[in-house]
Amino acid sequence: MFRTTEYTIESAKVLTPVRIVHISDLHEKSYGKGNAELFGAAERLQPDLIAITGDMIYHSHTKCPNRAYIENVARWAGAFPSFFVTGNHERVWTQYTKDIFAENGVTVLSGTTAPFAVGSTSLYIGGVDDPTIDAHGADRLRFPEGPQFNLLLAHDPLPFRGGYDRTGAELVLCGHTHGGQIRLPGGKALIAPGSHTLFPQYSDGVYRSGSTTMIISMGLGVSVIPFRLFAPSEILLIRLVPMHG
Repeated sequence: MFRTTEYTIESAKVLTPVRIVHISDLHEKSYGKGNAELFGAAERLQPDLIAITGDMIYHSHTKCPNRAYIENVARWAGAFPSFFVTGNHERVWTQYTKDIFAENGVTVLSGTTAPFAVGSTSLYIGGVDDPTIDAHGADRLRFPEGPQFNLLLAHDPLPFRGGYDRTGAELVLCGHTHGGQIRLPGGKALIAPGSHTLFPQYSDGVYRSGSTTMIISMGLGVSVIPFRLFAPSEILLIRLVPMHG
């Protein structure tokens, strides 16, 4: 099972509300046949766009990724305005995965930005490859100046301060952590991928640096340890709304 977690971000740059469904870290896990339960839940949230922040592949060093699984996700996502960035589990199969998403109509972001509009709201959506693929992607990406709302998609939250927060992004969406995958009762993460200490700096939820907000999804799948403990799988609904008051 998985839950839907909702966040609301107010901004003077948002004139028409925007609904973003954020999906991350599937690791080839299926919810219902062909992921029908997952896709149905995402569609019922009526997204204006779908953000997919990497780790579709279960194991980075697999000899043969589940192409049919990845194609199924990409085909579904391509029916919506959708954007994809790689995760660390795509590092061996980077172009392979990008091509599948691109061939199915999903915009693949790799140190690039793309304009997008919802009603009267103008956005730029940028994305960087995982640092295991491009260690300096966040250092090179800069959003153009203007009245648009800048949204950055990335997999690993670790480069947030001093990296993502210097790109000009108002909002950053990340995954990677699995919410710690193993947590204490009450919700504090014990560990997280890429962290070499207990109680990692970033695990899930909202973080801020200056004018930049980062939201981390707990994701949907598992890696290394084949279970979750007090770390529910989730998809996110992020609402961008006009500034009140």
